[in-house]
Amino acid sequence: MLRTVLAGLVGLLAAVLLPLSLLSVWVHGVVSDTDTYVDTVTPLADDEVVQAAAVEELDRATVQLLESAGVAPPGVGILVHAVVRRVVASPVFRTAWIAANRTAHDQLVAVLEGRDQVALDDQGRVTIQLGGVYAAVAKELAATGLPGAQQVANLDASIAVMDADQLTRARRAYQLLDALGFWLPFGWMVAVLLTLVFARRKVAATAKLAIGSLVALGLLALGLTVARTRLTEDLPQRDVARQVWDVVTAQLWHQLELAAVVLAVIALATAVVAVLRDRRAVTP
Repeated sequence: MLRTVLAGLVGLLAAVLLPLSLLSVWVHGVVSDTDTYVDTVTPLADDEVVQAAAVEELDRATVQLLESAGVAPPGVGILVHAVVRRVVASPVFRTAWIAANRTAHDQLVAVLEGRDQVALDDQGRVTIQLGGVYAAVAKELAATGLPGAQQVANLDASIAVMDADQLTRARRAYQLLDALGFWLPFGWMVAVLLTLVFARRKVAATAKLAIGSLVALGLLALGLTVARTRLTEDLPQRDVARQVWDVVTAQLWHQLELAAVVLAVIALATAVVAVLRDRRAVTP
């Protein structure tokens, strides 16, 4: 009786530890590591949604500056839009995107670690700064002979990708997962082994463990979906923020889906084994 209870308790622990293990590996390997994070989001520099948002933001700020300075001739909006689109499609934007995301990652980790000095925007959001692109825009506009074009180089613009207030709610969980790192997967493996050691009926225990783990993974998937919405719902460039979120969590989703497939196969296999055993038991 005691062995059965212990197998059930340790099995429950193993089911809970599996999604936490996936999270800890992802947090430690992607979220906390600047180089990995930047490498992960770099391809978004060529993404249509990201480029469209960058063009919109750069466009708006440039035209607004030229108009307020009184140096905007008729049709300046068309000229600015063409120049901005050309710059954003060039390697200049990719270089600026990489540098901006390195800074944004520093902001992200600073918020999650609870540092006192965090360089957020005036609304307390983690942002991707586009200021580095304005020098190229100014140079292109100056080449067209537009008066006051050099003033554009002093502009600054950004795309908000995460709400810092929402991030602070995940601070304790982040710090714990980052500190545990690869110890959680080790704990999960020990819990799985102990479950099978304590269990009297190994096949049934394996099936229950697989099903319980699938439920836990489902809860993780639900949590990721809710987090995506909560962190980005109030941002003006919501589509860009969600593109960043999707790329950053892609590895976690892949691991989650792979684990779910393996568990489903194990659950199905143990069910088949159980049925075959029952048939043999009733066969005269």
